Amino acid sequence: MKFNEFMSALDGEIKNIYLLSGSENYFIDKALAKIISRLEIDKTTELVTIDCDSKPALGEIISAIDSSPFFGSKNVVLVKNSTLFSSEKKFERLENILKDMQPTNYVIFTAKTADKRRKLYKIISQTGLILEAEPLRPWEVDAWLNEKLSSLGKIMRGEARRHFNERLGILPEISLWYLENELDKVALNVAGNEITADDLRKNMLAPPEVSNFALTDAVDERKAKKALYLLRTQAKNPTKIPLVIILLVNHVRRLLRAKFFMAQGISGRKLGEPLEMNPYIAQKLGETSKTYPENLLEEIFVELAEADFKLKTGRAGIEILERILLKLCKR
Repeated sequence: MKFNEFMSALDGEIKNIYLLSGSENYFIDKALAKIISRLEIDKTTELVTIDCDSKPALGEIISAIDSSPFFGSKNVVLVKNSTLFSSEKKFERLENILKDMQPTNYVIFTAKTADKRRKLYKIISQTGLILEAEPLRPWEVDAWLNEKLSSLGKIMRGEARRHFNERLGILPEISLWYLENELDKVALNVAGNEITADDLRKNMLAPPEVSNFALTDAVDERKAKKALYLLRTQAKNPTKIPLVIILLVNHVRRLLRAKFFMAQGISGRKLGEPLEMNPYIAQKLGETSKTYPENLLEEIFVELAEADFKLKTGRAGIEILERILLKLCKR
């Protein structure tokens, strides 16, 4: 089940077995909190946590799951970071216990990956509930954002939505914990019910990748002086230069991919899916890509690789990136 369906299912009958699998910790943490709440247990006496990162013996896990309650009325076991669901080994004893759980016993597994072909997975799918906690794609964030804003009693329209989407568009991956924490902070500093673009600029902390967004924006707009100023500002901290190169490489790659898909007849917001970007950002990128000659982008891609090597080996300074930015701005 996806997150929303899983959370709705938790309002129904309580299951004895849960599997929370995937890499989006935000979904896993939220689901785990609701399961614990529904079970109404004393965490100090009725919850046993086993972290598989410490490589516990299988017998220890089985013993904990199959033990009768000692202090309270329930025995709840949380098995964190389990690799049981990606292993090809057979776990007959564990499988038999999960098939016929004691009514007072509950087990919650978390796992980064889970193979649906494994017998353990099939048993839980038949007797319990499984969450597929996969990261949201950029174009899937709107639904999450609408729910979050509703819970805060806030709205976000027009320019604010565009600004929010632009921040997301530059991120290599979406962290829902980051977004939730930042939106909570913004909401605390907004008196009315509407969050504006200025509210986001003033109160929403930008990670390094988003801070650099102004650099690619300046290049796209052919604002050479601004681009050079932003580069030199970043160069004051040498550790940020590799991030700048990664940003430029990713931007050039996206521009090339946008040109490729547009040549196939895909345009506008439809570029969102093949580019794996928010449709609004993809549309903007597609329009921007028209201003770049394809051969220039290919040349810059190679030059950025050379610049990365020379900067890392001390064979060049920041001027090598300055020349690349000027070349892009003067296209």
